[in-house]
Amino acid sequence: LSFIGMNIWIRSDVKENIKIAQEKYSGTAEEALISFLLDEKNSYNDRTHIAVWTLGMLKSEKALPILKGYYKDDPKGLTCKGHHNQMLCQYGLHKAIVQIEGRWMYSTAGLNR
Repeated sequence: LSFIGMNIWIRSDVKENIKIAQEKYSGTAEEALISFLLDEKNSYNDRTHIAVWTLGMLKSEKALPILKGYYKDDPKGLTCKGHHNQMLCQYGLHKAIVQIEGRWMYSTAGLNR
C-alpha cells in the first residue's frame, strides 16, 4: 500500500469513526468522540478503536488530558494485552498521546469539524 493509498484509507476510517460518534453524541467531531470515549456503555474495544485512535489522528488538544488520565505509562501495552474487553488499550493511548503532542508523523488536519 503506497503512502497515498494509506493516507486515503486512514482518512476514510477517521471520517467513519466521526460519523459513528456523531450518530450517538452531539457537537463537533472532537466533542462527539470525547463523549464516546467517556461513555462507559461503549465497549473498551470500541472506545479504543473509534475514539482514542481518531482523537489521536485529529491531534485533539482538548482530549489530551482525558487520554493521559486513562494512560498508565505502558507504551508497549503489556498491561492490556489480552484484556481489551476489560480496559482501554495502553498502546493505543500511547500512540494517540504521541500523535497529539506532535511526535508522530501522520496528520489529518481539517477533519475536525
